[in-house]
Amino acid sequence: MRTILLLHTGGTLGMMPSGDPAALAPGRFLDHLLEQVPELGQMARLSVEVPFNQDSSCLEPEHILMLASRVRASAQEFDGFVIIHGTDTMAFTASCLGFLLADLGKPVVLTGSQRPLAFVRSDARSNLVNAVDLACRGIPEVGICFGTHWIRGVAADKLSVHQFEAFQSPNLPPLAEIGAEIRLHPEVGQFVRQVPAGLGDRLDLAIHTLTPHPGMAWYPAPQGARAVLIQAFGAGNLPMGRADLRAMLEDARRRRLPVVVISQCPYGGVDLSAYEMGRRIEEMGAISGGLSTRWAALAKLGLVLGAGGGIDEVREAFRVQWAGEPSPDGAWPQA
Repeated sequence: MRTILLLHTGGTLGMMPSGDPAALAPGRFLDHLLEQVPELGQMARLSVEVPFNQDSSCLEPEHILMLASRVRASAQEFDGFVIIHGTDTMAFTASCLGFLLADLGKPVVLTGSQRPLAFVRSDARSNLVNAVDLACRGIPEVGICFGTHWIRGVAADKLSVHQFEAFQSPNLPPLAEIGAEIRLHPEVGQFVRQVPAGLGDRLDLAIHTLTPHPGMAWYPAPQGARAVLIQAFGAGNLPMGRADLRAMLEDARRRRLPVVVISQCPYGGVDLSAYEMGRRIEEMGAISGGLSTRWAALAKLGLVLGAGGGIDEVREAFRVQWAGEPSPDGAWPQA
């Protein structure tokens, strides 16, 4: 029987009604998890730990680094890992862990739910059972198991606040489709691992993030910012006729701040060569984030900055697929 370490970090799955009948707060009933979901004991020898228990909107970089460290430290003791996590920031944690644990060689499956396990009508039980099942299969992937899919962490984004199919992988096919059977993608677990050495001690998220809209005023990145991330229109377009935008980009160039451009669109990504506006952005030093989700882009930026990298290291990071994230040509990343 496989040995699985389950790390509970909080989120809706383990919540209980608080003093306000309409509100939910972190609960303690996961102390009795095997009583709640006895079939888990038939699937694996399960060890349960609670490194922290909080709403995932309160997530901080140190929490993610703690999870990565705990998984890596116990890699020889367990066959796989399941992390129960709140849905609000699960895609960001999955992106960070997808990069940090790309070379682990064992499954790390994040899951959670839209309704608590304590509720009669809930997606928590099926998500948890499916996550443990996947963790027992020995597939070296870091991904989110939710609803009817298992998706690669570095390609994941949250889709819905209420549907049981809460996450999507817009630019990469799912690792598995979950129904009466679990159907794995034929190339699951196969990707080139090219994460640079020296990452993981720090996650520096002093990143000035911008989501433009027509008529928006552009200001220089605040003091203390170490990079700029812009969710541009379409394939990477911005209103380059605006003097304040050009001044902002020129200020970033003068300060040697990396400026990474991703798309507001969930499907497809940035191609700065496609339109005149994109070419002008690139001429001012901007870096294409390709098909990166906002979470994968933030994770990659934060890890490079945390390791002391600057504009050259960021440019190289977005030129290379670190852990099977979607490629610009839309093909499944090849090993």
